[in-house]
Amino acid sequence: MAGRYHKAHYHGPGAILLGLQSSGYVLLWPKEAGFRPYENGNSAQVEVKWREGSVYCPPNDWFHQHFNTGSQPARHLALRYGSRLFHLGFKVAGRIMTQGKDEEPYTSVRKGGTLIEYEDEDPEIRRRYDEELKRTGVTSAMPEIRPSPSDSH
Repeated sequence: MAGRYHKAHYHGPGAILLGLQSSGYVLLWPKEAGFRPYENGNSAQVEVKWREGSVYCPPNDWFHQHFNTGSQPARHLALRYGSRLFHLGFKVAGRIMTQGKDEEPYTSVRKGGTLIEYEDEDPEIRRRYDEELKRTGVTSAMPEIRPSPSDSH
């Protein structure tokens, strides 16, 4: 969908993404920088622009988010060894990848997973995205951020 971005998450190495439609950027930072890299004063964030035909690969165990700033829905082709449905039973980043067992990229960090909920993300991330959408003339379709529960960290 145009005017949206994905929740930050991390996973093991090897996912190679090919941009098929639209344009935007990916924000990446090492998980050691925490959930809120801007707020924590960390300068380890990397921003990679993407568009149709771009290829990129997030590093092992780095948080990353895919931001669509184009006027069309974003489409990417992810190439990797195995899939969410058909894991091949090998070890990646300390996790055993077996059929249907590694759901961590889809589970909130509040529950021991590797996904940062919108309400837990660094507020600077949304502010920068909204600024980029204004520059490109695309209307935001992001949900309103609800306050984070006090026990989220």
